Amino acid sequence: MDNTSRSGLIGAALIGLGCGLTMVGIALVIPVCTNWSLGLMEEAVRRGKEGISSGVETAASVAGHVKGMAQRKFDEASKTARHRTAKAAAAVENAARQVRENAS
Repeated sequence: MDNTSRSGLIGAALIGLGCGLTMVGIALVIPVCTNWSLGLMEEAVRRGKEGISSGVETAASVAGHVKGMAQRKFDEASKTARHRTAKAAAAVENAARQVRENAS
């Protein structure tokens, strides 16, 4: 066998060895990747469940906060309305007194 044939056979053997090692590597990597992706999906599901429950709690706290803000606004509006009504009543009373004084 001459040197060229031997080099060709060694090259083919090395290519076969490389393909075999690639198959072994893929066989080892696939379960690891599957386990890793399943772990990520389980983590996402767990976070989603926690997010939903904390989302409900957050929604309840936001609703309470909005209720408190609305209550303060309504209280301020009612105070302003009472104050303005009192001013208007005082103005009407003053006008009525001036009409009575001028009419007498």
